[in-house]
Amino acid sequence: MTSSRQRLAILALAAAAGASLSVACANAAQPAQTGAFVLAAQKPNGSGVEVRYRVLDTPALGQPARVEIVLANINDSAGGTVRFTADPALRLAAGGVQTRLPAGETTTLTVTVVPQEEGLAYLNVFTAQRGLTSSRSIPIQTGAAAPTSKKPGAGKLKDTPDGDKILVMPVK
Repeated sequence: MTSSRQRLAILALAAAAGASLSVACANAAQPAQTGAFVLAAQKPNGSGVEVRYRVLDTPALGQPARVEIVLANINDSAGGTVRFTADPALRLAAGGVQTRLPAGETTTLTVTVVPQEEGLAYLNVFTAQRGLTSSRSIPIQTGAAAPTSKKPGAGKLKDTPDGDKILVMPVK
């Protein structure tokens, strides 16, 4: 394989990896559908509190939107705590204070946020028990989602006969 072909192959692999990462990030930022609970991801060395959520109302600029949050797996005998903050594009209207979580029980809270700007903003959930703290971010999409960039010449994702994906990019 010539040196220029090796560079082209490395460049194609790097572009494919970048495309996969951007798709994964875009999927993680998608808001929950109304009615369906979403299980928030957690790290293994965090508080261990399970967080599930759903957005009850369609977020609209200046209008309250309720977010139902279910907190479970409180196994510390002293219980745990939950606290909420919001990005500057969201204002916490109700339910933002620190709350005690009783041991062995599942707690359901409704937090009300008021979008101050259109776009994607996050309601941040901080849980703690056994001296460990975790944070999760709940995406709140107000208005239309920003379109993904489709620059000309950005390449096309194709399947190989082996089932692998490859990003084909035009070369000038």
